Amino acid sequence: MNPESNAEKLDQEVWIVNGPEKILNFYISRTKILKKRVVCCYDYNGPIRIRKTEPIWKNNLEVDKKGIMIKFLTDIRNENLEYCKSMLEEIKHLEMRHMDGAKGNFAIHDDKEYFLPFFVDTPSEPVSNLLLFCMQKEMVEAHLFIFENLWRQATPAHLRIKELEEGIHPEVLETLRETDEIVNTGYRLLRSAKNEILLIFHSSNALLRQEKSGGLGILAESAIQYNTQVKILVPVEDKILEIIQRLELINSIQIRNVEPSMQTRMTILIVDRMYSLVIELKDDTVEDTEQAIGLATYSNSKPTVLSYVSIFDTLWKQSELREELEIRSMAQKEFINIAAHELRNPIQPILGLSDVLQHSDTFLESNVNGKAKQEKEMIDIIARNARRLQRLTEDILDVTRIEGRTLKLNKQNFVLVKIIREIVEDYTTDVRNSNRNITIFLSSSSELESADILADQNRIKQVLSNLLDNAIKFTEEGTITITAEIDNSYDHITVRVIDTGRGIDSEIVPKLFTKFTTRSEQGTGLGLYICKGIIEAHSGKIWAKNNSAEKNSVNSDGSGATFSFSLPIAYA
Repeated sequence: MNPESNAEKLDQEVWIVNGPEKILNFYISRTKILKKRVVCCYDYNGPIRIRKTEPIWKNNLEVDKKGIMIKFLTDIRNENLEYCKSMLEEIKHLEMRHMDGAKGNFAIHDDKEYFLPFFVDTPSEPVSNLLLFCMQKEMVEAHLFIFENLWRQATPAHLRIKELEEGIHPEVLETLRETDEIVNTGYRLLRSAKNEILLIFHSSNALLRQEKSGGLGILAESAIQYNTQVKILVPVEDKILEIIQRLELINSIQIRNVEPSMQTRMTILIVDRMYSLVIELKDDTVEDTEQAIGLATYSNSKPTVLSYVSIFDTLWKQSELREELEIRSMAQKEFINIAAHELRNPIQPILGLSDVLQHSDTFLESNVNGKAKQEKEMIDIIARNARRLQRLTEDILDVTRIEGRTLKLNKQNFVLVKIIREIVEDYTTDVRNSNRNITIFLSSSSELESADILADQNRIKQVLSNLLDNAIKFTEEGTITITAEIDNSYDHITVRVIDTGRGIDSEIVPKLFTKFTTRSEQGTGLGLYICKGIIEAHSGKIWAKNNSAEKNSVNSDGSGATFSFSLPIAYA
C-alpha cells in the first residue's frame, strides 16, 4: 500500500511528511494496516507524550484490540513512572523494557516500515513539522538490528518499576567495552563504598597505574571518611613498597602479597560485598590505565559477587598462612643455623684432642704397660662419634642452605671420571681395612677420560661419597659397581652406583629423596635429600630404582638397587 498523498516522495521508498496535523494523520493511517507487531524506542518523555496525546492514545488502544504485539523500549524514571504503569495496565499486548538513557524516538511497523521521529522534547507536541517515513529494506533492517540488541540488554519493566518503588536493585551482569566507562564505573564504586573494599591487582604495575590516575586517592579518601575496611592483594615488588607503606599508615587499609602462582590477568574490585567489577589486562607494560585494560564485567548479582568474594577470601587466607609459615620457617632455619654452628665449635677440639691422645707419650707409655688396646678403643669411640656429629652438623647446614636457596657452588671444569676413580680407591682401602667382603668396581669408557663437566668438585665428591656410603651400608657382601657413560644426546654424563644389597623398601620409594627418609636406624635420612639438592643446583637429575625391576649385565642376579645422576658436559 502506498503512503498517503500528503507525504512528499524523496525516492521510491523514502518520504517526508510536513506539518503536525498531517504527521499525526499519516501515522494513524499507517497503523490501520498493521498485521503483526510494532517495535519502538523512545526517550523517557515518550510514555508521557503517548499517554497525553489523545489521538495517539486512542489509536494505540485500537491497535491493541487487533492483538498486535508491541515491544516498547524506554528509560523508565520517577518522572514517567505513572505513565508507564498506565500503559502496561491498559494495553494488554504491550511488552515494555527499561534502558538507562534510552534515545532514538523511532518506530518500526511489521518489520518493514520505519518512522523517525514524530515526537520531540515537549510532551504531547508532534515534531516540528517533520516526519521521516522509510520502507527501504536496508534502513529498516539496520534499525531492527539496533533495536533487538538494545532489547536483549534491557531490563523488564516490572523489575525496574519494583526498583523505583521499593528501592530494590535488579540483578545485572553487564559487559563494559569502553575504557572510559570502565574507569568511571570503578571510581563510582570506590566512592560509593561504605563498609568494605576488596581489591586484587594482577601486577604491581596495575597498582602504579591506579596511583597515577588517582584511583588510590579515591580509595584512601573512602577509607578515611567512612572508616571503610580496605583489603588489597598485590604482587609486592620494590617499586611499590613506598606506596604500600603510605597506604598502610591508614588504619583501615591492609595489604598482602599475592604469589606469582596465584596471579590472574584481571583486576578484581568488590565493594560492600554487593558489587563487583572485573577488568581484563590487555597490556601491562604501558603506564596509562585506559591503554592497559581490555573488557570488563560489572555485576550486582549476589551469586556472582559472592563468588568473587570467595576467591578473594581464599587468596587472602593463603597469603596470611604463607606469611605465617615464612616467619616460622625463618625462625626455624635461624635456630638450626645457630645450633649447627654451636655444635661445630666443640667438635673440632674433640677430634683434635683425640688425635693428640693417640700419639701422646701417655698413650705410648700405656702401650708398654699393656693398657694400649683398651685406651685405643676408648679414643676410637670418641673420635668416631665426634666425626658422626661433625657429619650431622654439616648435613644440617647443607639442608638449611638448600631450603633457603643459598647453596653456593664453586664451579670449575674437571674430568669427572678421574674424581670417581680417586673416590673408588679411597673406599676400596676403607672396605679392605674393615674386613668386609665387598668389592668396588669402576666401569667407564675411554672417551670419558677427557670429558669435562662444569661443577663444584667438592660437592660432586660429596654426592658420590653419600651414594657409596649408602650402598656399603645396605650391602652385607657382594659388589658395588660405579658406571659412567655419556648419554645418547652427548650433552650429559650419567653416573650409576649399583649395589647387590637389600634394595629399596617399597614403602619409602615415593619419598626416597625427601628429608628424614631412611631405611635403617643408622642414618638421619638427610643424605639423599642433600644429594638431590646438589645435583639439581647443577641443572642435573638424580633418581633410583631396585635392580629386581630390570636385570643388567653388571648385576646379573638382579638384587640390590641402582642410584643414578646425570650432569651436563662442559664444552669449550
